[in-house]
Amino acid sequence: MKSKVRFNLQGTARGKGDGTVSLSEALSRRGLGSTPVIGVMASLKEEPESPTQNPLDRFVRTDLDYVESVAEAGGEPVVIPPSVDLRIAKALLEGLDGLLLSGGPDLDPGYYGEAPIVELGMTIPEWDALEMALLRLALQRGMPIFGICRGMQVLNVALGGTLYQDMPSQLGVDVLDHRQASPKYEPTHEVEVLDDSYMAEIMDRQSVEVNSYHHQGIKVLANALTVTARSSDGVIEAVESCDFSNSWLMGVQWHPEGMGHTGPGHRNLFEAHVCAAERHSLRRAAA
Repeated sequence: MKSKVRFNLQGTARGKGDGTVSLSEALSRRGLGSTPVIGVMASLKEEPESPTQNPLDRFVRTDLDYVESVAEAGGEPVVIPPSVDLRIAKALLEGLDGLLLSGGPDLDPGYYGEAPIVELGMTIPEWDALEMALLRLALQRGMPIFGICRGMQVLNVALGGTLYQDMPSQLGVDVLDHRQASPKYEPTHEVEVLDDSYMAEIMDRQSVEVNSYHHQGIKVLANALTVTARSSDGVIEAVESCDFSNSWLMGVQWHPEGMGHTGPGHRNLFEAHVCAAERHSLRRAAA
């Protein structure tokens, strides 16, 4: 059963903006325009040590959970390969109403003005370059953006923030183990959601059980973002736009696409993004 949580489609604070509607009511308004198209960034995988299983060495893949989560929320997912020519990627962006930045490897620290440390994981230069370029274009166009895991980190960096390249070595022994070995449908720790945040309205709760697959995290928060959730060790677990009237931005450090079975809260994140993308599409059509 869908949650009865009420949230403002503009994403402004409760009691402000153009009023609140229930999530089910928002979804029932679908059909005013075409189905919102959500671009989903794919992953670029390299397996040079497995020629027998994968003789081509490199391949593009997207976790089906991302695609299904967007589709179940009412959007039309379109997978964006992370290695296409920027000109082609720009053409793809023209047909999108929203952008979902997926999880993946570490981001090159050069994007936030740092040299790599020993503990930095694998980076893929062409993925970084394309995603940063696409993200900046999407931001210029006011496109609703939802970042997951690496996606939240890339969003923060694109807006002027920085990252811890490796939290265990840079934050110390008091940091939780944020890289679980169990499947992503199993939660590994809790996060506390700020009561007055848009995310609290969407998820309809203050404490959320999440999975965790990262060793990097937000260090300096971009000015355009505000923190909406933290884990018990103080690590930033979720962010959102400071001003939703200017841009619809949201990011989570966990993987909600793998937690939908635990309740409506995680699914509501995708539905809120799709609703925002639909509003963006209608505004573009009316312009």
